[in-house]
Parts: sequence; C-alpha cells; structure tokens
Amino acid sequence: MSTFIILIFMCAAQVGAKIYSHYHLFKVIPQNQFQLTGLKAMFEDGDYKIDFWIAPSSVNRTTEFLVPPSYVSRVKGILHSLDAETHILNKNIQEVIDQENEEQAHNGSQYTAYASNSVTDKYASYNEIKNLLHSYETKYKHLSVIKFGKSFEGRDLVAIKFSTGPGKRVIFVESGMHCREWISIASSLKIIERMATTLGQDPEIDELLRLYDWIFVPTVNPDGYYYTHNFDRMWRKNRRPINFFCTGTDLNRNFAAGWGGPGASPNPCNPTFRGTSVFSEPEAKALASFVKLVQPIAFFSVHAYSQYIMTPYGYTYKKPADSMELTHLAHKAAAAIKAVNGLKFTVGTPPELLYIATGGAYDWAKLEANVKYSYAFELRPTQSYGNGFLLPKRNIKPSSLELFAALKTFAKGFYNR
Repeated sequence: MSTFIILIFMCAAQVGAKIYSHYHLFKVIPQNQFQLTGLKAMFEDGDYKIDFWIAPSSVNRTTEFLVPPSYVSRVKGILHSLDAETHILNKNIQEVIDQENEEQAHNGSQYTAYASNSVTDKYASYNEIKNLLHSYETKYKHLSVIKFGKSFEGRDLVAIKFSTGPGKRVIFVESGMHCREWISIASSLKIIERMATTLGQDPEIDELLRLYDWIFVPTVNPDGYYYTHNFDRMWRKNRRPINFFCTGTDLNRNFAAGWGGPGASPNPCNPTFRGTSVFSEPEAKALASFVKLVQPIAFFSVHAYSQYIMTPYGYTYKKPADSMELTHLAHKAAAAIKAVNGLKFTVGTPPELLYIATGGAYDWAKLEANVKYSYAFELRPTQSYGNGFLLPKRNIKPSSLELFAALKTFAKGFYNR
C-alpha cells in the first residue's frame, strides 16, 4: 500500500470527533442456545455497526453492546424475536463522554497524587505520559526510559524500567493495548509514579524493588490512544489502515497464540479483527521482541472492565500443567484487592469467565516466551455498571491501589517459590 493512499485513509478517518448522541448500551443475558446463536449472529454481522463491549459467549453469561440510534429499533426487534430479556443500561452514552471531557478539562487540586502531579490524577494524553516518564528519568537514578519500537504512525513505544541493582529477574506490566480502556493506563501510571517518587520513603516500594526489577509499558497502543482522546472515545484497535473502508487491528488478537481462531474476527471492520497475519502490527511485534529480550519471570496484561484476574489460557479450554499454582496465587491477589476497597475480583480463565479469545498477549508470553507467571487483569468497573469503559477519574487512585495490591501479592508469591 503506497504512502499516498495511507495518508488519504488517515485524513479521511480524522475529520472531526465521532459523536455518540443517543447511542444505547444494551445488556442481554441469553438463557438458551437459540438466544445465544442470535446474539452471536449480531456479533459477527458488521452491517449493524454494533460495538460489543462484552461479546456473547455462552448461555447465562452477560453480553453488553453499544448500538447507534439508527439501529436501536431494529436491534430491539431482533431481541424481541429471540424472546431475550433485555436491559438498556444507558440511552445516550454521549452524555457520559461529555461529562468525562468536562471533568478532564477541570482537573482540580481536590485530587491528591503521591507526588502532587496532576498528570496522574486524570486520563493523561500520550504526550503527557511520555513527558512524565522522561521527567522521572532526569530526576531519579533507579529508573530508565526505554524506547523499544515505533507505532504505525511513528510514535515512540516507551517503557520505564525500575532497578536498584543487578541480578534481579524482571516483572513486566503492559497496559493500553485496547486504547479505550483508559482506567488500565491511568492505574498503571499511578503505580509508576509511586515507584518513581517514593523509593526510600515507602517500605512497600522498597521491598518490591529489592525483590525484582520492574518494567511498565503504560501505552502499548499510542496511536489508538491518541485517537480516543481526539477523534473517537470508543476506539479499540490500532490505527493501521487495512483497506479503504476499515482501519485497525485488535492488538490483543495479533499474537502467536492460537492466532486466527475463535474470538478473533477475520472481518477488518470488526473491533476484534485479528490482523492480516500473526504479528502483522508493529506494536504487537515490537512488544513481543522486547519481552523476549528481557525474559521476565512474570507478565501482566492490564485491561478493563469486569473485575477479573485471568489465568492461562484464553485461546483454548485447555489449561497449562501449572494451572493450579497460577490459580492459587491469583486467588491470593484477589483477596488482597478485596482488602483494599472491598471490591470482588473473580479468578478464572477467559473461557470460564468471558469467552475464548485467540491471539492474546498473555497466552503468547506463556506459550512462546517461556514466562512462567502470565496473567491478565480486567479492572473496575463490574459488568452492569452502566457506562462500561467510561469511569470518572475519581476511580484512578482506588483502581491503582487495587492493581498495586495484586501485583505486590503476586511478586511476593513468586519470590517464595
């Protein structure tokens, strides 16, 4: 594909911000196979422009999806024909986006950060995140910023590494692969701030950096994240054009872990499009190379939403030989989260909790990069919250404390084995 044609695609895609006025958020729990089959047909049919936030998977499991106003009546008719119990969680998701935008514009001093830096108390932009990491690098000796690749649109793929001395194994934490999941990025950034600014003052940080080196990649998908801030808040994929009509690949379906199987769409317009081939996307390929280079003992993929800690595998119902050990540690981490704010995180594999999803990063880490401890988080909120990915920024600090409690529990559990 020529550079000229790519530029045409990019310019056409970036004319004004997408408005979600009167988009309806539906919740349906299929109670029989007939209803489930109908919902799956909706999921696979790109003509309806339906955005599934929680895809249909099995009987008695929730599915949530966003419907444009021009299709609301048609979708209601389909659900009525299926005799499916239907709940409308929100009738105008744009109102929530507007509230979020207003809140972002008035980032006030009433929110307290560990280092009194407002960047970590809001949903920071890609440039704000990148500049913050570099400011830490100039100020603190126990960390360094690593550029490990470029995005399709030429943005730096950056990681921050914390180390207090040689000879330690690495724990690797990535977030933002699905760029609309802002809470995952903000929660990780808040932990980065704490690790950067409180060494020697915070016994918990001192202990974690004594046990391991830590690498965080706060925005695996910087092009998509930029796009969510400026053009389409609900965008999920990266921004490489596939054809004249469709842009983007779901990076978490592009890894070599059952690539091209269930839960990953062959349709380039689908939000779960798997890509044109394994590692067709520069962001996924660069992350994989980086992980193999640092050879971590543990890999965490941070997502939202549903409040889950997911153990391998996501691409199959089969489990690894050490599944019992991995699950035991995950239950301890869930208990640690509950001790923070009382929130319940459920432990299980994606097929047990949600659905089979092939081509995922944390499966690849376990299967191909020889990472023993590989997990994925789905952070707050819970299902049926009503606004899905659209969380007020007051959730950032408590969510980061929940994630921190889990990571700390995992790290101490690994060290004792």
